[in-house]
Amino acid sequence: MSYTVSHFEIRAHDQKAMEKFYTEVMGFIVSDRGLLTAGPAAGRELIFLSHSPEEHHQIVLIPSDVTDQGGGIGHVAFRVDSLDEVRRVYDKVRGLPFTKPEPVSHGNTWSVYFRDPENNRIEVFTQTPWHTTQPCRFDVNYDQDDAALKATTKADASKLAGFTATEDWQDEFNRRFEDAPAE
Repeated sequence: MSYTVSHFEIRAHDQKAMEKFYTEVMGFIVSDRGLLTAGPAAGRELIFLSHSPEEHHQIVLIPSDVTDQGGGIGHVAFRVDSLDEVRRVYDKVRGLPFTKPEPVSHGNTWSVYFRDPENNRIEVFTQTPWHTTQPCRFDVNYDQDDAALKATTKADASKLAGFTATEDWQDEFNRRFEDAPAE
């Protein structure tokens, strides 16, 4: 059995700012809108956003009167297909005053963590060709060209426990999964 992340509900104090951020910076489209008809937030709008026609929504912004920012999620992670896409997001967010970008690698990913307008933490990442035992985290410099970034990432990751090629780690994972007792 495998699980695929479907969507995240994000409590938003300023839905207009949040919608603008997720559409203009993160590239989502508004897939739907609707008013809540019951409960304490009845009459207030939900905003549904998606990147995929396969998913009605991947994020739903729900109105919140909570005054604490970063309302209750650790972070939302989005996988992208390439290092160039990570760099594009990093370039978009590093000029915004509220985002506090953190360009890092986990050995098995190139990631950028940053904040949305209400201080929710977001990760955009792509896979590296390596695996390291988790957790691990080290800074990377996305201003380097691909060859330099890959070389420095590999040099840092190769010093860490469990360093191996991703394919080797996946083969071992599949062996363990196949050997697991049936429920």
